[in-house]
Amino acid sequence: MNWIEQHIRNLAKTSGFEEADAKRLFVRKLHVSIDVELRSNRTYRLAFIYAVNLLSRIFPSLTFDELPVSKLPILPWTGSKPLGAFENPELTLHFGQGSAHEAFVTANCHRWHVLIDSPHTPTAEEEWNPVLALLTACYATGRACKLLLGDALAGRGFYEPFSILDFDRGEVEFDWSRDSDIGHVTSAGIGAIGSAFLFALASHGMASGRLSLVDHDLLDRPNLCRYSFFTEEEIGTMKVLSAKRRLDSQGMQLEVKQFGQRFETYFDENYHRDPRFRVEQLISAPDRRDTRRRFQGKLPRRLWDASTGSNQVVLHHNEYDPRLACLTCIYPETPDENAHLRHVADALNLPLERILSGASITTADASAIHSKYPQLAVEDVIGKEFDSVFRQLCSASEIRTGASQSVLAPLSFVSAIAGVLLYFEFIKSLNPEVFGSFQLYNYTYLDPLTNPNPSFRRLKNRSSDCVCADPRYRKVFADIWHQ
Repeated sequence: MNWIEQHIRNLAKTSGFEEADAKRLFVRKLHVSIDVELRSNRTYRLAFIYAVNLLSRIFPSLTFDELPVSKLPILPWTGSKPLGAFENPELTLHFGQGSAHEAFVTANCHRWHVLIDSPHTPTAEEEWNPVLALLTACYATGRACKLLLGDALAGRGFYEPFSILDFDRGEVEFDWSRDSDIGHVTSAGIGAIGSAFLFALASHGMASGRLSLVDHDLLDRPNLCRYSFFTEEEIGTMKVLSAKRRLDSQGMQLEVKQFGQRFETYFDENYHRDPRFRVEQLISAPDRRDTRRRFQGKLPRRLWDASTGSNQVVLHHNEYDPRLACLTCIYPETPDENAHLRHVADALNLPLERILSGASITTADASAIHSKYPQLAVEDVIGKEFDSVFRQLCSASEIRTGASQSVLAPLSFVSAIAGVLLYFEFIKSLNPEVFGSFQLYNYTYLDPLTNPNPSFRRLKNRSSDCVCADPRYRKVFADIWHQ
């Protein structure tokens, strides 16, 4: 089975499509191009590179103009060439000047503004802005996906020009070329959102300080269609190890350490060795609501979080202000939050409590799975993660369950929007003298297939029934951070 066939099968299973329908939708003739005079501009060059990166994870048979030499990860199959060639593409995504129509999408950016299918005369003197470049690529990918997938992708898929600063017309002066001391940052969860965050960090390329990468999982093939920081040659490796190698190759003055553990285990083991251990700055991008609540329970000094659904992106940041919402306020326990986990438990022939435990597969678990799927040897699944085995079965079309739910995996540009905006929120927090007037909120909600709405950025107050309202928690936080 070649790369495209495997990719289509994965997309079919994660989107709920029949495989024949997925092939019809995702094996499309798409070309990505850029004006010759814009190739010398860093912002446009990065936007072009990232659009190819994202679209290759959705429509792997696409073609594109020659890619610039870059240290950044480009294609999921590794290398810098298309998998094939064709004439007369169904759709062309073009960075530069042109007339937009059903078969031609134009993508431009100018002074904090994303311009998709909007008249604009670009120049090679466009200021360096890596976040603007990456978000332009994300929204250009969203527009291309809507045109190619049509009604199979719910949403408007058309964007009026907007500023990434305030989702309106905001502009500010900021030098992206200056050094950025990030202090000590812990990044927990290097999945689709976390890998986009790291891509933004690497694209900016000016970070110094310390970065601790914390994730317990291996990179598996079904997730490659959304993980923009990884390539096929890294499948089966620890995500933290591959991410560290790539970040180390960027030439930043950044000390990167990797920890192949769950964040909770990482925290507890360090705290047991040294009660003075703290997490000062946490980038949070796990898969589950309950995991986010556990992250907040470790009382980091500052926290930035992003999540996605099939048609939404949510961002939140906090400093555990007694008046304002914490991550547990944003993600309280709900009756339906375990729907997917119940589906996984049913499919794997296990009780829900085992999936909720967050533990790896034990011998007893493996025996139960083997009794339903004899082709899976007990010794081959011991120690693996429940979700990893579930995704393996999905990609092999071997799930046997009476459940009617399908597992929805956001397309690459959805997770990329979340991860890039997460990085931007982090950078804004580090530069309040520049961005203070553009961060008067702690919660952002947006639909990735329509214009981000400024009114969906809000300052959310603390929930009265949240654990963060407990004076004992407040006292512990104040004591450990000397407030």
